[in-house]
Amino acid sequence: MLLTILSLVDITAGIFLLFKIFPELAFWLGIIILLKGVSSVVGSIFSKYFLDWMGFIDLIAGILLIFNLSIPWIWILPILKGSYTLILSFGD
Repeated sequence: MLLTILSLVDITAGIFLLFKIFPELAFWLGIIILLKGVSSVVGSIFSKYFLDWMGFIDLIAGILLIFNLSIPWIWILPILKGSYTLILSFGD
């Protein structure tokens, strides 16, 4: 259930990066995504796993949402990550 919610948050972040809507809500979503990314990367470093691509996508998306920045086609990364995680969550 938690994995499904977190994947929907990732998809929402990708949509906010694509359409640049609701800048104040995007800021708070960016903080949530950034915290999720930091916890993922720090946890993977403590596990001696240094290629946490999902955590790095969260870090990038969170920073872009917080500062209201845009990089062309970057929105596809959180949407693909969220879709991948959503499919995995239904497998359990």
